[in-house]
Amino acid sequence: MKLSVEIRGLDKLIAKYGQGADSIIKALTRGVAEDIRARMAKYPGPVKRPIEWASPAQRRAYFAKRRGMGPYVRQSDDWSERLGPSWATENRDLDAVVGNKATYAPWVQSKERQQPMHRNTGWITDEDAIQAAIDENVPEKTLEEVLREW
Repeated sequence: MKLSVEIRGLDKLIAKYGQGADSIIKALTRGVAEDIRARMAKYPGPVKRPIEWASPAQRRAYFAKRRGMGPYVRQSDDWSERLGPSWATENRDLDAVVGNKATYAPWVQSKERQQPMHRNTGWITDEDAIQAAIDENVPEKTLEEVLREW
């Protein structure tokens, strides 16, 4: 999953704060990334039934692999890679990145690949998390907070 958020008006910030602007921009991008990470890491409610499989083949493959294992149990199952707690942020130069090491994350939370069963359960997607942050003015609020501490 690779999406980006562009923050405009940084040229004015750089003109006003000079060399100190780099620290402000890093704190800003990290703050926005942390907000998005927190949204992505939140587990939805229980599975919605009946489960809507993407195809009959997907359903058959799932049950063939689960044979003898019992029902899947979120976070404690042998298959679980703990999706929620696996979301993390990292600064890269002036940018910040939100990522997840769970191999199945795209099928649960990517707008492009999210499976119907996960959509129905209420898993937020990457694009939805970003849009919610934009709608709630997270970049602006984060910048105000960073500048107050500056």
